[in-house]
Amino acid sequence: MTVWLNADQIAERIGVHRKTAIAMMLEMNPVAISGNTRKRYRVSEESLEQWMLKHSVGGKTPVSRTGTGNSKKLKRR
Repeated sequence: MTVWLNADQIAERIGVHRKTAIAMMLEMNPVAISGNTRKRYRVSEESLEQWMLKHSVGGKTPVSRTGTGNSKKLKRR
C-alpha cells in the first residue's frame, strides 16, 4: 500500500518550513491531485526515502556563501 504525503507532513519529517518542503517535493516526482491555478501535490513515502538517501550520501559539507566569490567590482562601461 502506497502512503502519500503532503507538504505539511514532509515539512514535519524533514524539519523545514512548508514552502521549502514544496520546493523539495518538486524534485521528488510529485503527483498533482487537482486544481488549475493552485495544484495540490503529493509525494509517495518511497519517493521521499529515495530523495533523502540521494541527498544525504556523500558527506559534503555546506559551503558558506559569505566567503566565496571575488571581491572585485566590475567596471562600468
